[in-house]
Amino acid sequence: MEPTVRDTLRQLIVQHGRALCDEAPRCETMLRDLCGQHKPEIALLISALQQRVPAALLANAAGLSPLLLVDQLRERLAKELFLTAEAAHWAVETWALALGVIAEPAPAPAATPEPPPSFRDRLKDGSEGPEMVRLPAGRFLMGASERDTTAFADERPQHEVRIAHPFAIGRFPVTFEDYDRFVIATRPPPAAKRGLMGRLFGGEEHEPRELPGDEGWGRGRRPVINVSWHDAVAYCVWLSEQTGRTYRLPSEADWEYASRAGTATRWSFGDDENALGDHAWYKDNSGGKTHPIGEKRPNPWGLHDIHGNIWEWMQDCWHDNYAGAPVDDSEWHDNCLSADRVVRGGSWINNARNTRVSHRSSNEPDSRQKLLGLRLAQDL
Repeated sequence: MEPTVRDTLRQLIVQHGRALCDEAPRCETMLRDLCGQHKPEIALLISALQQRVPAALLANAAGLSPLLLVDQLRERLAKELFLTAEAAHWAVETWALALGVIAEPAPAPAATPEPPPSFRDRLKDGSEGPEMVRLPAGRFLMGASERDTTAFADERPQHEVRIAHPFAIGRFPVTFEDYDRFVIATRPPPAAKRGLMGRLFGGEEHEPRELPGDEGWGRGRRPVINVSWHDAVAYCVWLSEQTGRTYRLPSEADWEYASRAGTATRWSFGDDENALGDHAWYKDNSGGKTHPIGEKRPNPWGLHDIHGNIWEWMQDCWHDNYAGAPVDDSEWHDNCLSADRVVRGGSWINNARNTRVSHRSSNEPDSRQKLLGLRLAQDL
């Protein structure tokens, strides 16, 4: 879109005041006199004016943040005028800039043409840990908009979240291959191998950690399942000790930011449910079981199995909606409704609706199920 038209509108508002918003014919005449060669852009701005976008920006009846207000008006304008999201956003943002509702254009989407760089930390035995992807700082709208008819009440209110610092997240869910190494390494030695003093005074021996069951589907590169939230946290602690890095479970905000990868659609690839089979293992194509990681297309940041295959444990405790949610990516542990922890992403047994980016559910932290696994996060 031509920036000259945007700058001209801003100058006209400064010169003639906001009353120009009430006079569509006059506004159109002025823009055509000054920028007549840019007819498509002028038509967009006048159409937005006739749809009372400027009035809605100035009123902001719901007291929304400017970013959220612009996004909601973009959705409305696109729907009412059958515009592309890009055209609708440009029109709304141009009016918001001209009226002083926002001071500068929103930054370009964080998604990049090439996936961000990945890395693996080395464990103490010289082997490599899970593959991690470095993600940039940024901001995004978390949750589902009021106009998303596929969303549930616990996905609202949609709210702006700022990711102040870069962090890393697993390119894939944690596999049996990686998790089994942890279980074997942390098993206590049998009493017979602890020496006489250890056997006499070593205290009560801890229950050995068991390898999680694979339901007969196979181990190796399949995502680990049948791990509780406590198991997942213990694995993060062990990885941190092994590597000297801080591994943890993602916060909900971390996970959704990573999953969206700069997009604002129901899935990271768009709104077309018919394309889901190319990106996810879910009820319609899984054959009733998990599948090896990385067999489906990644999201724009190169993350695989974000949709489907397994539910992934989050650090946060469960809340029924986002009222009072953090505005950054910190874990949400205030005013918990129960001990339940959030899970995200959907699984091999779920329908398409439950694999959307904004969908969320919960489980008891002691629960071990064939639907449940984890993805790692790391502070950089």
